[in-house]
Amino acid sequence: MAKMDMVMPQMGESIAEGTILKWLKAVGDTVEKDENILEISTDKVDSEIPAPASGVLVELKANEGDVVPVGEVVAVIDTAASGGAAAPSAPKAEPKAEAPSAPAPSAPAPAAPAPAAPSAPAPSAPAQGAGGEIPTRSGDAFFSPLVRSIAREEGVSLAELESLSGSGRGGRITKDDILAYVKNRGSAPAAPAAQPAAQPAAGSAPMAQPMPTMPVFMAPAAPRGKKDAEKYPQYQVDETRTTQDGAIEVVQMDRMRTLIAEHMVRSKATSPHVASVTEVDMTGIVRYREATKSSFQKSTGVKLTYTPFIVHAAIKALLDYPMVNSTVENGQILIKRFINMGVAVALDSGLIVPVIKHAEEKNFLGLARSVDDLAERARGKQLKPDEVAGGTFTITNMGSFGNLFGIPIINQPQSGILGVGAIVKRPVVVGDAIAIRDIMYLSLSYDHRHIDGKLGGLFIQRVRYYLENFDPASV
Repeated sequence: MAKMDMVMPQMGESIAEGTILKWLKAVGDTVEKDENILEISTDKVDSEIPAPASGVLVELKANEGDVVPVGEVVAVIDTAASGGAAAPSAPKAEPKAEAPSAPAPSAPAPAAPAPAAPSAPAPSAPAQGAGGEIPTRSGDAFFSPLVRSIAREEGVSLAELESLSGSGRGGRITKDDILAYVKNRGSAPAAPAAQPAAQPAAGSAPMAQPMPTMPVFMAPAAPRGKKDAEKYPQYQVDETRTTQDGAIEVVQMDRMRTLIAEHMVRSKATSPHVASVTEVDMTGIVRYREATKSSFQKSTGVKLTYTPFIVHAAIKALLDYPMVNSTVENGQILIKRFINMGVAVALDSGLIVPVIKHAEEKNFLGLARSVDDLAERARGKQLKPDEVAGGTFTITNMGSFGNLFGIPIINQPQSGILGVGAIVKRPVVVGDAIAIRDIMYLSLSYDHRHIDGKLGGLFIQRVRYYLENFDPASV
């Protein structure tokens, strides 16, 4: 037996240990290189860890819930074997029997058709294995390196992958899913094909196209109802209690939700929050994006969303008012002369804020690439802890869900956070006339210990100025 030890990986310079959240494989299972076999959590980020080599998983040296130091062996893979089981460690593989992925397809199933809209114009959609390149992500769907490799070898197109309902976490397509599809390809396509056909009739379908890419700042095209509710991840009920008033469902907070709760409570206890709100005429940017989004994606490979426009404007405003890009420590105000821009990304399990380091050094295209890359890897659990640390300012989007605006909580130890609402068409007064314009609300929450209303108001108005006076030459 040729053994290979799999160790707890180093997920960042400041990370000394990780918690094993879930084993995705059991002892005796065959694994392939780059196939995800466990999920771990650090105090920064949750990640899926791939197998370092192909073989058979013969031993698990840590259980779910164990905190393991970096570098310690967590599993052993027999790289010379092609199948079989190892009884001694079988009890540790029991968590796999829970099969949390079994109910998962019920939640993501409605979301699977959503990518059908963007896949239509995508040149890679019809491409078959040998000649087409399967992207890491298409809309809400994430494809692991192993799944993409099998798709290429078996001639499975992107459109076919998008039609599948995965059995992995959050509807993720697993190796078993794609192999089963290939095996039954002669009869299987008919079943999933019916799902996409039933969905596009909804009025909100056009808006589903940009939303998965990143926080996208557009209003819904139709009233939001049951279909939209189905997109929300279903919670796992751990216990049901019966009271005289009725049933109470008990849901255990997972690690990510617990950390978010602690962070939010600490933020409110640390900083006296004050908020300012303004409205922005986004008509110029909306028209520019509609006219150029196809050519932009064709020439750069990146979808043109509203996010980089807002990030770009916020960076310029922070350079004008650097006090907003600061922290308070031990009675001192530390003004950062670099901008590490955090852009919040909504996940099924909570919220994560990947950071664009030294964002002030990037041009518009560089920001667009960074936003797209970090959001894609955030949803695929591919971020490293260092990529969610060190932010100096944050942008969060509530507009992608149709909300006009919200008052976000400061991401400590930062001093400000910009909230972005939906873009909606409204009649507004322009000069002495009434015109239909694309209007968006911006809100700014800031630390009132050292940022007063004047500075907060000037900063958010400067962001507004840069958005309303957007220069196409900067793209």
